[in-house]
Amino acid sequence: MQADPIRNALKSGRAVSNVWMMLGSGLALELAAKAGWDTVTIDLQHGQGGFRDMVAMITAANAASIPALVRIPHNEPGLIHRALDAGAQGVIAPMINTREDALNFASAGKYPPVGERSWGPVRARLVTDDDYSSYANDWTFCCVQIETQQALQNIDEIMGVDGVDCVLVGPNDLCLSLTRGKKLDIRDASVLEALDLIVEKAREHKVAAWCFANDTDYARMVIEKGFQIVTAGSDVGFISAGAEANLKEVFGK
Repeated sequence: MQADPIRNALKSGRAVSNVWMMLGSGLALELAAKAGWDTVTIDLQHGQGGFRDMVAMITAANAASIPALVRIPHNEPGLIHRALDAGAQGVIAPMINTREDALNFASAGKYPPVGERSWGPVRARLVTDDDYSSYANDWTFCCVQIETQQALQNIDEIMGVDGVDCVLVGPNDLCLSLTRGKKLDIRDASVLEALDLIVEKAREHKVAAWCFANDTDYARMVIEKGFQIVTAGSDVGFISAGAEANLKEVFGK
């Protein structure tokens, strides 16, 4: 069976690091892999890359031996199939609010008997010498995003769907939903309470708990809360921070 660095890292008990890629750049991904991040997410929802960029980035990730996950723009089977068929180990679906949403997602991400994924792993079959069909369901990592009050209300039903391997919290959207658009504060009490609930439910349902952290302090906090996978930076953030720091250091502004 194909090596499974994501689940192996989760078994270690330490927090698994994830870097978010929004520029659509294979070189940026290689630099992140060289730095030592555990996993990489290719963002097709809010990122700047398209399908060809995604394939190039997955290829770069394979060469650098770093697991690549793809966040698709929305929960649509064709998008899920294309990401997995291109060789991504995982796929992330945003705005999963109901059990039906989760069922549709898992069905597209897993082959029978778990789901109804269509056969056609053109590039995915190149990642190993083994038979892809024999391990795909256990190897692929299907992650649902919890970003709304409705999703919180349906959390047990969503996490209970067979084929859902992980739950990813988007604190920004979650705060907007919980405060009805009045705040964009990921440290709001309602968000912090929701984080605790999600970790608790993830343990009950034996799915991995993942959080997107906007800054390093938040990342450390959610690790202490028990999140197993933490996104602690992005290519856009690293470039912005480095550019600002260099300008200030050299030119004083």
